[in-house]
Order: sequence, then structure tokens, then C-alpha cells
Amino acid sequence: MEAKETQTFHEVPLRFETVGTVWNSGQDLSLTRWRGLCRQLGIDSQAAIEQEFRRITKAYGESQRAYHTAQHIGECLTLLDWAVGHSSLTSQQHLALEMALWYHDVVYQPQAHNNESRSAEQATAFLQAHAVVSTQSVEALIMATCHRENFASGETIETAQWMVDIDLAILGASPQRFWQYHHQIRREYAWLSDIVYKTKREEILAQFLARPIIYRTDLFREQFEAQARENLSAAVCISKFSSP
Repeated sequence: MEAKETQTFHEVPLRFETVGTVWNSGQDLSLTRWRGLCRQLGIDSQAAIEQEFRRITKAYGESQRAYHTAQHIGECLTLLDWAVGHSSLTSQQHLALEMALWYHDVVYQPQAHNNESRSAEQATAFLQAHAVVSTQSVEALIMATCHRENFASGETIETAQWMVDIDLAILGASPQRFWQYHHQIRREYAWLSDIVYKTKREEILAQFLARPIIYRTDLFREQFEAQARENLSAAVCISKFSSP
């Protein structure tokens, strides 16, 4: 993906003092940040930039959402800033990751199984409409958030590891934020009976716990792995011993 500037983004100052403050992020997405990203990619039409921003923010405000909202996207972007400040991510990787993070949950219907592919389609459509090259990398990063074992291949593997770790960082959030997330997910699946939801949710959480490692990058593993396992263990334990 081509950028107008070749500066290394890891040289910019961090926007927060410690990674822990990410969970205190606000729920409003920044037009200024979106505009800056688009311009880095060579998109100069102010009208198109603002129109797409309104489309994205409207999507993240849909009524079926409780977790997959602007709050989640804001946390992901703040985590990206933190990762860039503590790694050797290149400007090209940064741009691809940021665009993918903006779009990765832009289509979200809890009962659907193609949210990631439809989100990738929307990102690709916007980028192609403005002649941004190498849209495949953004598409691949969004599809990596399906969280399958073989989530990427070729040149995208390293960048996809960052994408997946950022998306899963919520598992290693502070207990207060983790339990907020836990209840937000239940609200998104309110259409499921308690017993069905409880069974399926335990399976998903147990699968994460069974992994040798949850986070694939050293940075996220050192920061979030222990807390994620503590959070997940508590959630599974409480679920098993609670009434359906």
C-alpha cells in the first residue's frame, strides 16, 4: 500500500502514558484521524472522506451492537498507536493496519457468518474507488479477524499477527473492562436462550484457554497473556457454576 510520506510511524509520540489507559478510551471516532489516514493514502476528496466517515460511524452506532461499536474501534486504534510506539512496524504496515481496524467490524449482524467478508468488501470498495493500490492487504487483515488458526499467508502473516492481537486484546483488558465486554457480548446475542448461549460461550472461551499462546506478538503476549488467561478462567468458572 502506497503512502504519501515515508516517515516511520514508530517515531511519533504515544498518545497515552501506559497501555492500561486504553480501556478508558472514549466512544467517539475522530474525523481528524480518519481524514489524516485517507490523505496518507492519497485520497484527497474532502467530500468523499467525510461521506465515508459518516457511513462508518453510522454503522458502528447500529442498535444490534453493544460491543462491536465505536468504543471497540477506538480501543483498537489506541492499541495500534501503542504497538507502533513499541515495535518496528513500518509506515506501510501501520497504514494497512489502521485502515483495516476502521473497517473490520463495519458490517456486524450477530446472526450472520459473513461479517468479515462483507466488511472487507466495503473497505475494498472505498479504496478502489479512490485508486488506492494494494487493497488486498487491507482485505487480508480484516479476514484475519475471523480468528482461524491459519488466518494469513505469504507477506501478510507478520502484519496479520498484529491485527489479530489488537482485536483480541480485550481478553487481556482490566477486569472491569473485561466484564463490561462480557456483558456486552451477551446483549448482542440476546436472541439466544440462556442455556444455548452459556454452552456456546463456554466453548469459545475454553478454546482460547486451550491455545499454547493467545497472542502471537511478543509485545502483546508480555502485556496481555497473563491477564487474558486470568479473565478467561474466571469467566469459564463462573459460567460453569451459574444457573443457565
